[in-house]
Amino acid sequence: MLIYRGRLGVVFLLMVVVATAGGLYPALISHVFDLLAGTSTGISTEISNSQHNRFAFLSLPDDPFIAIPALIILVASIKAAAMYFQVLGVNSLALRITTDIQKAMSAHLIGADLAVVSAEPAGAFISRIMNDLNLVREALVRLANNLVRDILTILVMVTVMVWFSWLLSLLVLAVYPLAMRPIIGIGRRQRAASGALQEHLEEVTSLLAETLQGIRMVKAYQREGAEKARSASAFDILYDKLVHLLAGRARIDPILEVLGGFAIAGVIGVAAWQVQIGAMQVGDVVGFITALLMLVQPVRAIGTLNAVTQEGMAAAARIFQLLDRKNTITEQPSAPALAVTKGHIRFEGVGFSYGGGAVLEDISFEVGAGQTVALVGPSGSGKSSIINLLPRFYDIGSGRISIDGQNIAEVSLNSLRRQMALVSQEAILFDDTIAANIRFGRPDATDSAIKGAAIAAAADGFIQQLEGGYQAQVGATGNRLSGGQRQRISIARAMLKDAPILLLDEATSALDAQSEKQVQQAIERLSEGRTSLVVAHRLATIRHADMILVLEAGKIVERGQHAQLLAKKGLYAELCALQSLASGG
Repeated sequence: MLIYRGRLGVVFLLMVVVATAGGLYPALISHVFDLLAGTSTGISTEISNSQHNRFAFLSLPDDPFIAIPALIILVASIKAAAMYFQVLGVNSLALRITTDIQKAMSAHLIGADLAVVSAEPAGAFISRIMNDLNLVREALVRLANNLVRDILTILVMVTVMVWFSWLLSLLVLAVYPLAMRPIIGIGRRQRAASGALQEHLEEVTSLLAETLQGIRMVKAYQREGAEKARSASAFDILYDKLVHLLAGRARIDPILEVLGGFAIAGVIGVAAWQVQIGAMQVGDVVGFITALLMLVQPVRAIGTLNAVTQEGMAAAARIFQLLDRKNTITEQPSAPALAVTKGHIRFEGVGFSYGGGAVLEDISFEVGAGQTVALVGPSGSGKSSIINLLPRFYDIGSGRISIDGQNIAEVSLNSLRRQMALVSQEAILFDDTIAANIRFGRPDATDSAIKGAAIAAAADGFIQQLEGGYQAQVGATGNRLSGGQRQRISIARAMLKDAPILLLDEATSALDAQSEKQVQQAIERLSEGRTSLVVAHRLATIRHADMILVLEAGKIVERGQHAQLLAKKGLYAELCALQSLASGG
């Protein structure tokens, strides 16, 4: 909060001006009524010594009926200017704080472990960054206004009321504390209701994101009606939760209204008696009631503050629950950089568990410098897990992984991942230009280097045909390009990075035959001179691998080259037969 200290100081001074200016109104109005009362009795120039002394600080000229309206306009103008800059200051400060929190949340998510980010739908995180922060922002604004400005206003008004009559002030101050207990109880319930609401907002955001991302499949299977019903049901539940939350807020003002009615009724009764016995002037009563009426709004604001604060605290708890989550994929502060001289990879007795179940058991193999090792096997056998362990997207549970003899758990993460290029089944592109997507892994690359990588990836031809060429926008997730085009751009990105270790995770499995042939040729050029670890679904693409590892249920059950594995007539031969490739061995 130290970085916001200067702005907080300015806002506080403006709040003092607003509260003080508000406190002048009852005094001026009281003086006017005393003057009017004096005029009606023929003593307009001298009300009483006590009254004259009470308003001596006003230093009014001889004709107060001209001076007082002018003074009221001046006070109103000062208060209005102070209110404008105070409201602007409070809101901009609240926006600055919540924007900084949003930046911290997005930075934390980007730097978080892959297991953390993939554990929940993206919509859940988006809801926390956007919806929860709105509640926190509202709470900050209300806290700044109510906790400071309104409390200052209350103190000023109470002081003015005591100045007019300590007896009437005691009567008022005895009534309002009665509202505290029910208001605090309402606040507690609001916090619980707000937490449930934010959780449901996560679900609604995730549902909408899921439906829109899968809209092609929804239409293909004629599920529009079902998805409309599902989203409508989610919004109906959201409506019920919002109404429940608003009902809690709505109960506060009636409580304060009833208590305020009792206070005003008591004040009028006692004030009438005080005037009759000569203990108060008419102006004093009017000034006191004016101060009391000006007290009502900040008291109500303070009353609703507890509910709003509790809702903001519920949202803040969810935010800091995310921010406080520590990464498990860490490095030592003095971790050395990985020095790759050959690119020799070694897995020694590696075990890995995820979600409470064993995924890999006793995995041991080596990939020599410049060699290609392919991982094949049924779905769920652990192939992609091996790929994910090498750049430490996840950490192993047992064993050791080394590159050129260096334990990957003991080197810096940046240096480890800098030595690898990844091409996955889903060609992830960002809503930017083609050039920016190719340059993604090497921001300082020149245009000629980008074009060279695209040529090597067999992508330059179709890029040149696009309007804008390398500056053409690819659209969200690359939706303006075909699957084969997206994949060739991702290969060009990997080529431009020029890392010594290449990770291919089913890079051609989602392509048609023509696109697969083009992409496979690009991959072969990409693999030249690099140590490659390949997860393959289409076995035709890895027939010439230096070593093929066959996995089943998290274990390596066969290893060898294509012809050797076919001769064993084991699981690999069965997989090949299913793809009608055995005759080509």
